[in-house]
Amino acid sequence: MDANTFELSLEQQFQLQCLQQEFQDLEREQVIDYLIDTMQQIMARDNLIRDLMKNDLF
Repeated sequence: MDANTFELSLEQQFQLQCLQQEFQDLEREQVIDYLIDTMQQIMARDNLIRDLMKNDLF
């Protein structure tokens, strides 16, 4: 696997900086809710990828 695979693109780095600025204005509970929603989306994506790989569609 290429070492560059795990590096963020410039666009992704910019998105992270925007999120960081946005989070500074949020309350702690709002940040926790956002984190939980994001983790749920990541887990659903992982399940989809796993299912596609299992069915040889990926």
